[in-house]
Amino acid sequence: SIVAKPATISVGDTTHLVVTTKLASGSTSTITGVNVYSNDLLIGTVTKSPDTLQYVPTAKGSYSIVAIATNSEGKSKTSSKKTLKVNGKRIPYKSTPIVLPGIIQAENFDKGGEGFTFHDKDSQNEGDASYRTDNEGLDLVKGNSGTAIGYTSSGEWTEYTTKVKEPGEYSFEATCSNGSSSNGGFTINTVKGSTVTKIGTVTVTPTGGWDTYKVMKGKLTKNLAEGEQILRFTLNSAANCNIDKVNFICTLNTGIEQVETLQPQSNVIYNLNGQKGDAKYKGIVI
Repeated sequence: SIVAKPATISVGDTTHLVVTTKLASGSTSTITGVNVYSNDLLIGTVTKSPDTLQYVPTAKGSYSIVAIATNSEGKSKTSSKKTLKVNGKRIPYKSTPIVLPGIIQAENFDKGGEGFTFHDKDSQNEGDASYRTDNEGLDLVKGNSGTAIGYTSSGEWTEYTTKVKEPGEYSFEATCSNGSSSNGGFTINTVKGSTVTKIGTVTVTPTGGWDTYKVMKGKLTKNLAEGEQILRFTLNSAANCNIDKVNFICTLNTGIEQVETLQPQSNVIYNLNGQKGDAKYKGIVI
């Protein structure tokens, strides 16, 4: 058998392929070697059980991992296939995190790939904007004198690496369009590992056309902590909106918890003989 630990990694990271072999009861043969394959390409051989092979994929994708053991009689046995998922490396679109308070341009979601730093329900690019080539079907459109996310569907999402300079309470101003006759919108979430926490809801009312962008205002329900954070925009069940940008405004900075006031200290004085005196001492003092 073969197991990948972990079974999901990013490009350039290492997974450990643990190979375990077991001879049939009563067999007198021995295992002479186990070849390990990734998408039918030999990546290494182990000679004992259990043994571990380190593997560093260089491209994102789904890899089929199998092990083929050979015994001293020349017979071979193939393990069941295991799937190794390799994501792209997460990189902020402009190389550095987006500073908050500040503006997140919706089209500047993190690099990394479908299912990792963004999700679109199909691989077809229905938009008319060629702003970036790594969007893998996530639809970008021309709008509001720039680029926006369009042709949105429920459950689609984009992620952004941010750096919060001012921790505390935040409001938001989301510039969006809605050409339908009913409300649409999306949620704002924080992402920590596999945990996604909703911290805000953006309701996008009809704006009179897909090319007419208006500002939707609201408040986050949870404070933003200082430091690097990943924020996710997730389209709600109605969607019905193009997203241009979201301005995050700190309304109460909670970074300073206490101000320490230094109390004045009395000076200690000494005479020229080095003897300690008090405030009543008369003469030359140090």
